[in-house]
Amino acid sequence: MTAAAQAFFANPQELPAPAQSTALSIEDGVGVVAIGGPMIRKADILSQILFNAVDTEEITAAVREAASRPDIEAVFLDIDSPGGTVTGTPELAQAVADAGKQKPVYAFSSGLMCSAAYWVASQAQAVYVTPSARVGSIGVIQPIFDESEAFKNAGIKVEVFAAGKFKSIGVPGVPLTDSQRECIQSNIAETAAEFHTAVLSRGRKIPAEAMEGQDFSGKQAQRMNLAGLVRDRADAIQRLRSYHVSFKAQARRVDTDPLAMKPIEDQLQEALARIQTLETDAQASANLLSEASANAASLERQMALWGEERTCLTADLATARQSIESLTIRNKELEAKEQDLEARVALRSAQVVSFTGTQVPAKISPAGDTELANVASATAEERIAHYNNLVKAKQPKAAAEFYQKHIQPLFNH
Repeated sequence: MTAAAQAFFANPQELPAPAQSTALSIEDGVGVVAIGGPMIRKADILSQILFNAVDTEEITAAVREAASRPDIEAVFLDIDSPGGTVTGTPELAQAVADAGKQKPVYAFSSGLMCSAAYWVASQAQAVYVTPSARVGSIGVIQPIFDESEAFKNAGIKVEVFAAGKFKSIGVPGVPLTDSQRECIQSNIAETAAEFHTAVLSRGRKIPAEAMEGQDFSGKQAQRMNLAGLVRDRADAIQRLRSYHVSFKAQARRVDTDPLAMKPIEDQLQEALARIQTLETDAQASANLLSEASANAASLERQMALWGEERTCLTADLATARQSIESLTIRNKELEAKEQDLEARVALRSAQVVSFTGTQVPAKISPAGDTELANVASATAEERIAHYNNLVKAKQPKAAAEFYQKHIQPLFNH
């Protein structure tokens, strides 16, 4: 039974209202915005029927609705589009960027995510595609047909009377002038620059050679930092839920009392103090492990000084290691207390977001996920936080391996 169904049977009056936009659906608290087909501002009925076109203004409204609804905790852009017109695309991309300031926004495609569709997707916090998807086509095109020779061969002569040397651009049967060509190319270059700026604005390190209008497979897109690779749509949805598990608690416990607002410097200092408290408490739970490790180190030093007692001290060292294993079990019992502290820190972080409208930047990979890029240089609190994320994601084997390899050595020095 879904969360929405459980909520209904528990309290029918609190069933979430249906989405107002046909482009928006809700899947267990995730607002899914479907973008399929050519993207056209105010697409007419003929374009919708013949080309399966979508209206960018309708998609923009769906994104804004998803961002504002309290029953939606994250937004998922489900894209299968070759692109579309320039008009309407920057506005839709901005709506996606604005939504990301309120809640997590992920973009996904198992088909096409090209041109204007990638422009929009690039404003999400993470972009995911399947291996066979086509991604990119970062560029701008405006074809103009010169039919003057065809008109001439048909015996038709077109005379144009216009005020302004650019007013007659694109009139059938009339060739372009050099100044008109320069004007068109200038407009194309301006739009392309805006496109490139938007694509790079989220910090993705996309090389210039990947933005020459070509499209890539999902695997190539990952190498070019255009997107991350997933197996399927369900995998992308699961990543959205896994990497933002704390958002639900934050969204439901934000204190919006205007009287509680403080200068941002004070609020950030308080948030940092909370984080330091969490680190201290986590360290306290590990002190017993550290003490046991110190005893083991002391025994090893005595073994070096008194070779004749090596056998006895080896036995003591084995006992100390057993103590470490016992204390590791004890540490799991303390995890509930640590989670309570984490929730309080998450609450305070959410208050900072609510009071100031700002967010502390997360470490984002090209695919958009929070992760430890370099474990060797990570701090103790970063390692512990990553370990807790693995536990919450129900990956016990990975959590155990990470603990033994990257956390336990911290207490052996």
